Amino acid sequence: MLIKEHFGDPGVLTRQFPYMKSTFPGKSDDFILTAETLTNPNNKYHGLERLALQHHQAGSWQLAGEYWLIAAGWRRNTMDASNERHVESLQFVLCHVEYNRALADWKKKKLGRNAMPYPEQFGLSDD
Repeated sequence: MLIKEHFGDPGVLTRQFPYMKSTFPGKSDDFILTAETLTNPNNKYHGLERLALQHHQAGSWQLAGEYWLIAAGWRRNTMDASNERHVESLQFVLCHVEYNRALADWKKKKLGRNAMPYPEQFGLSDD
């Protein structure tokens, strides 16, 4: 639903990322990475996570939260649930969803600086 709302369809979403374009230098035969590697579905959600982070840094927290949520869904559908690192990555993305939602709510309610949510409250830190 969020992909359709923000991008129309998944193809429009993935075409935003340079490594998904046919003109990307890594898609030539003399490059170490193969086109198959670059078009891996994981690259799509990694690109979406970078886009979410850009919106987060710009203060577009509601949009960032929705992009994080799309990325979480994409991760969940493509990950190996028995791999602990995949599960941790999904949990990390979901922490970003909750953090950005809290920031958007804080901004919407025009609460004071003392009520501002901090990353540590959501299991996120700069470490």
